[in-house]
Amino acid sequence: MEVEAKELENRLAVLTATVEDEWLDPFLRTASRRLAGRVEIPGFRKGKAPHRVVVQRMGREALVREVIDDVGRAAYEQAVEESGLDPIRLEDLDIADWDPLTLRMTVSLKPVVELGDYRNEHVKLEEVNVEEEEVEAVLRDIQERFAEMVSVDRPAALGDFALVDVEGTLRDRVVLKLEEEEYELRTEGEFLVAEFGKELAGTSAGEDRTFSVTFPDDYEDEDLSGQEVAFRVHVRSLQEKHLPKVDDELAKMVGGFGSLEELRLKIREDLHRQREAEQKDELAESVLDSLSEEANVDLPPLFVDAELETMVGALVRDLQEKGFTLEGYLNATARTMEALLDEFRPNAEKSVKKSLILSKLVEEEDLDVDDAEIEGDVDRITRAYGQDTQALRDALLGSEQVREDVRNRLYGRKMVERLAELSTGPDEKGMDESSVEADDDERSREVEEKQASSEEVGTE
Repeated sequence: MEVEAKELENRLAVLTATVEDEWLDPFLRTASRRLAGRVEIPGFRKGKAPHRVVVQRMGREALVREVIDDVGRAAYEQAVEESGLDPIRLEDLDIADWDPLTLRMTVSLKPVVELGDYRNEHVKLEEVNVEEEEVEAVLRDIQERFAEMVSVDRPAALGDFALVDVEGTLRDRVVLKLEEEEYELRTEGEFLVAEFGKELAGTSAGEDRTFSVTFPDDYEDEDLSGQEVAFRVHVRSLQEKHLPKVDDELAKMVGGFGSLEELRLKIREDLHRQREAEQKDELAESVLDSLSEEANVDLPPLFVDAELETMVGALVRDLQEKGFTLEGYLNATARTMEALLDEFRPNAEKSVKKSLILSKLVEEEDLDVDDAEIEGDVDRITRAYGQDTQALRDALLGSEQVREDVRNRLYGRKMVERLAELSTGPDEKGMDESSVEADDDERSREVEEKQASSEEVGTE
């Protein structure tokens, strides 16, 4: 196989491979066997026509097309080896000529990343402390998780949960209609929630309550802003929340802890790990931002385009959750798709640059993240006391995108740990030098005192 390599701009290269008949022959014979089993060839049973007959009947080009994927993979591997290039991905493959068979392969080359003197980047990990109030907050969340809803036969009170049907009218026009809607009776929070809490207090199950609410002038629905709406609410049922006691029994309910103290220790450990991870994540972003200002990085357009695609995909999912479409969003904001991509591009380029810098740091410092570490971090993320998180864990670990995101975060933390090891802050250095100088002074005084004592003994 004769191979020519030509590097282009933007870290692209073209490999041109001219294939000899001898190299191609095994692939053509495979193709003829496949075609002979599918195509009727006069004078032969299916699958029994010899290779030369299939070639004459079908033509050499048809046989090449039958096995072009296999031919392309093999030719690509050999062309890369012979060219001496180090591509990271095959972007396109086409047939430049049929006789002799010539394949043209466009490849992306590994981006060039020049980090600069990153080892002088000062990184300091602060001691992480978990306050008792934080542990208590988690215990309160656990209480809420294991709370029991109990039906009550009395007038509604603040803190109760009411199952209601709601109808709101404005000048005889129904503007709101809900059935079997659950409301927690409280006087703080969102506008309508607070209003309903005040009005429904004292109402019993099975009763109706009518009242009017004037919507604020800045209400998000312009048709209702500043308007007085008449509400009729039918209370179907009432429940109150019974919280379990924070004791050993709750600990056993949560996940088999033997005592409340064991649960407290586990909560503290998890919070400590979470705080450490958050600190390292923040430092990793800060370090990558700093290195981005000094590093010289090739930004392959293909990488940036892939990041733009990811960003647009995230926007589409966010819009779908809110009941909108990308087309509707573009129309509402008077944007074109091209304008949106131009708006996203600076952030996409910044993200790609930081990703490439992190990859280079991982390579330079020989850092590694294994599957067990990824699974451990997913466990930390998904763990919720007293709830079965196996389904969520499996879903996250089953997503290659999630695994890659977690892997990159872990690489970032390891990078921070390595730079922290290499760092000696000015204050720490000054403290260390002062300590050394003090120790030296003390030793000098001891030596002088011993010498003086010896001289006195000698004099005597």
